[in-house]
Amino acid sequence: MASNKRVGINITQPKTAAERTSVAIQCNDSLKMSLPMLVDGIDDAVGREYSGFPERLYLIDREGRVAYKGGRGPYGYKPRELEQALIMLLLDEAQSKMPTTSEPSTKQPTDKTIETPNQE
Repeated sequence: MASNKRVGINITQPKTAAERTSVAIQCNDSLKMSLPMLVDGIDDAVGREYSGFPERLYLIDREGRVAYKGGRGPYGYKPRELEQALIMLLLDEAQSKMPTTSEPSTKQPTDKTIETPNQE
């Protein structure tokens, strides 16, 4: 792409999984990313399954379910929406881990013993 060449990005399309992994490592190092990076296979199976081209943001919860699916980029690429979804997911998780407090019972005991005078 001409826009990539203008900023000094000249990477040929990888043809093997090893080449693709090498490009991903180069990208990770250049951008100084601190998040884990996963690399799709050379067959692009994950990209096709998630309709990720040209770019799309997903949030996967701890159970492996899609918690947020962004629109297709570049116009559907909304990092703030992803941030909000992540915050909501974390708040839900924190709330579900909080112990439930039991309210004091206002119910009166029902098994009262009534003493009656001895009638002999």
